[in-house]
Amino acid sequence: MSVILPTATSFLEALSDEERKKLLSLARKIVLRPGETVDRPELDADTVGLVDTGAFIERLYYGARTVPIVRIAGSSELLQTHHLFVSTRFYRCELRAIHIENNSLLLWPVEVFLEALKANPETMLYLCHFFSHQAHLGHRNLYEAVAHSAYFRLVNLLVGLANQFGYLNANGSEVLLPLKLTIKDLSECINVSRETGSNLFNKLRRKGVIAPGKFIKVELSRLSEYAATLE
Repeated sequence: MSVILPTATSFLEALSDEERKKLLSLARKIVLRPGETVDRPELDADTVGLVDTGAFIERLYYGARTVPIVRIAGSSELLQTHHLFVSTRFYRCELRAIHIENNSLLLWPVEVFLEALKANPETMLYLCHFFSHQAHLGHRNLYEAVAHSAYFRLVNLLVGLANQFGYLNANGSEVLLPLKLTIKDLSECINVSRETGSNLFNKLRRKGVIAPGKFIKVELSRLSEYAATLE
């Protein structure tokens, strides 16, 4: 097994068949409807999670901070990885299911998760590499928050979500995001107030790259071309 794997590779795919089977046999599965949150006791405990199916929005509150660090995670992505390395007293976490169907989460106590993996040093090294990669993405997001406008960040967020979760609408041109996301969620993802996020979102609607409707529909080709013109 190679320690350094492509960043698109899921954590489970990095494990051997034996390791994967052992880890999955120890997991507790939680199934949620869109909009439902994981119970607080599950998150307050020293647990680590993995998105089995669907999509979840993860909010991390560090120390006394009231503004969360927010990310959207899809199938096979690890959640609450900070529990593996950092004392829980420094932060709290919130998880909410946001896919319109089939949201499920696998949870392990941290000590059980690590015990199942520690027999293979390469796997532990990969886990450290994975965590380092997540930290790098966090630093990049911080850089983009300083170097780029909120409008740029919103456009690129929607492009990324469309590529990860979207599928063609019935007319074959618009991409539907099957995610139960609010303007507040999108605003927190790009680190702006809800009011600012709403204004930016409406600006994209007026440009015709986002269609009206219950769920977000985007003209992906037009939105991608538009994103390339922004700085």
